[in-house]
Amino acid sequence: MNKYKTIGIVGVAFLTAVLVFSAFYYYGGYNTSSSSQYLTQSQLESLNVTGPGVYVSQANSTIYVNNSTTLLVMAGPMNAPSMYSFEIQGLYNPTIVIKEGVTVHFTVVNIDTDSEHNFVLSSQGPPYSYMSGMGSMGSGGYNSMTSMSFLSPTNSGHFYYYNVSYSFSQTGTYWYLCTYPGHAENGMYGKIVVEH
Repeated sequence: MNKYKTIGIVGVAFLTAVLVFSAFYYYGGYNTSSSSQYLTQSQLESLNVTGPGVYVSQANSTIYVNNSTTLLVMAGPMNAPSMYSFEIQGLYNPTIVIKEGVTVHFTVVNIDTDSEHNFVLSSQGPPYSYMSGMGSMGSGGYNSMTSMSFLSPTNSGHFYYYNVSYSFSQTGTYWYLCTYPGHAENGMYGKIVVEH
């Protein structure tokens, strides 16, 4: 075999391996939630409550959190003004104002019927580009404070979810966003303000 033919065969084999790995990574397991971690419609509805120490202001689309609590975050609600939305306490992409030192437990549920989503906390604000949030396995590169795999779309009444808790110990401005390519770029993010 001549040198160029060998290089060509090795190159084709390498590209094939990259394509197979990429397909597995995005569709086969690494990038999706566990199939056993899902909620039913009634379980989802039971989580959608306002906890003590949480005040929701419809007027300025802001949620105030004064005590450690759980917030239900629904990704990709079909009734939202845009598919690039999170619904939290009935608000779309709201600002969340959190008292310093409070721990918030986020239960993130993908209610979208055709797209994967995640929910990552970050110290970097917009604008966001198409791909720069793609860190290791969807965890995000935007100075991420948390990581989260992508959640599969809802299927047969199953809503895939993930739990993440974060203690907001320093005042400042932070962000929550979906790191799926193009989602944050198109507005799937919101602001978190931590105050004394």
